[in-house]
Amino acid sequence: MEPKSLLEIGEGLKEPFSPFEVCTLDDYHIIVVRFEGSYRRHRHNRDEFFYVLKGTLEIEMELEGGPEKRVLKEGQCAVVRKGVVHRTSSPDGAIIALAEHRAISYEFL
Repeated sequence: MEPKSLLEIGEGLKEPFSPFEVCTLDDYHIIVVRFEGSYRRHRHNRDEFFYVLKGTLEIEMELEGGPEKRVLKEGQCAVVRKGVVHRTSSPDGAIIALAEHRAISYEFL
């Protein structure tokens, strides 16, 4: 694979929440997504890794101990574990790189 800039890929995306697959690694894929506003509340059957390339990402999670909100800034990352109900949002917009299993499924709530 030739070197690529994930940020440049993300800045070229016009539609929010329309992932662009950069590459695959065994059973995983690396995708870049433009976030604008809020995404629907959901959960997955696999873990999900977020890395903020530009902007700020808020992740609201429903954990056993109660709700938790994480705010990720540029250069920060977090993992949402499988089965955790969550909603992501970025009021001012963000470009995010994600690593997900290719067989990940979404259950919208």
